[in-house]
Amino acid sequence: MPRAISVVATTCLLVGLSREAQCFAPTTRRPRRRTGTPSSPAAHRHRHHHQPSRQPTATVLAGNVATEESAETETIQDDSLADPASIVYYDDLLDPDNPLGVVCARGVCVLPDFDDDEPTIGEFGEGASSMPSSDDQSLVERILGSYLGPRLLLAFASVLYGTNFPLGSMMNDSLPPSAATSARMLLASLALSPFLFKLEGELAASALLCGTFTAVGYISQSLSLVDTSPAKVAFLGAATVLVCPALEALVDGKDVSVGSRPQTWLAAALCLSGVGILELWNPGSGGGDAAGALGGIGVGDLLALLQAVGFGTSFFLTERMMTKVPGQALPITAVQVSVTAFLSMAWCVSDGWIGTEGAGSYGLPSMFLEPTLRTASLAVLWTGIVTTALNRFIETTALGKMKSAEASVILATEPLWASLFAALWLGEDFGANDYVGGALIVLACLATALRREDFAFVLGDEEKEQTR
Repeated sequence: MPRAISVVATTCLLVGLSREAQCFAPTTRRPRRRTGTPSSPAAHRHRHHHQPSRQPTATVLAGNVATEESAETETIQDDSLADPASIVYYDDLLDPDNPLGVVCARGVCVLPDFDDDEPTIGEFGEGASSMPSSDDQSLVERILGSYLGPRLLLAFASVLYGTNFPLGSMMNDSLPPSAATSARMLLASLALSPFLFKLEGELAASALLCGTFTAVGYISQSLSLVDTSPAKVAFLGAATVLVCPALEALVDGKDVSVGSRPQTWLAAALCLSGVGILELWNPGSGGGDAAGALGGIGVGDLLALLQAVGFGTSFFLTERMMTKVPGQALPITAVQVSVTAFLSMAWCVSDGWIGTEGAGSYGLPSMFLEPTLRTASLAVLWTGIVTTALNRFIETTALGKMKSAEASVILATEPLWASLFAALWLGEDFGANDYVGGALIVLACLATALRREDFAFVLGDEEKEQTR
């Protein structure tokens, strides 16, 4: 069974590494002098132009002076691209050095640092001599500058995220969930504290609100792991693919109709089907009526879905902030984990275990000195420093080196890795409903990387319909 999960996860990674996703306009590139025939009207519509078009006017005969009339620059937002897992465009007033957009995936937006085009002679100086040679680059720069390097790095981040769920279950076996979550978030906030005061002042209120929803995600995740399998919690947590589009429609008023966003509806159908199979189909019970199936849904399952609401809302708010002010991924993350740490400490106070016998070893750094908590304390250290703080740094480093659709496919493998680790470390068994429901939810995550043009064989060509 673990071998089957690893095969599926590897297959998804290969899809993410090989897919040439083109669900966005041309990516950020160095300014160049374009020659040749002009691009088509469709291409102009999908590009975000910031250079004013110039039209020569009549020459003034009396003074023999030529004048030019500059047309006003217009910024156009392509609504079909303004959604999670897409290139989000913003006006050049926000960042004159990067007028084409930011790369967003799963609540993280970074400035792109890659070029779709091969360099041409003269673009970097004569003979492209200004391009840095590989001899002048460090090993890290060469890895990040390669094609596979950033993708494998992001895949590694997805693997690390997958360890959170079985380790969270292991922590709950030895510690109160509030103590485990508080210690984890406190370590993460300390690790990210250097970035805390680098947050732009205009984002402070939004970051605090976002941190509150992040806390809802982490706290509900920790509680759901008390009596729900880590694999199921991971798969149900992927229901964020429903939350983000719903918020776009309700808050931003974006068009999410089938004709405009078919990939969203496909993802929603797959995700709802997967959740239904996970929760309502129990082949080992020999069937049963619907009331009996509904009775099998526990509090942990509902908390796992609440986790998706918390994280999905934080992803939505984070992408809005980072689209407005790019380059704030780590400062925003620092605020999120700090708010979560604060609310988790309040949870500890209300949980009632403080002051009870043996409770003194539940805090930091006492848990590291208690032999009976050795495994739990190491899990706290790993999830706090590595998978929460360090992993966000890895994610932001790799994300700017690839297209957002590719990143979304790679990150969609997280619940598969969670299932694999749960099987290896906890001996968790899976039924047919877990395989089928989990597969449908992962397919829902992959569907978000599609674009409207991929459905042209069903919906027709949008550009041709608009020109009729």
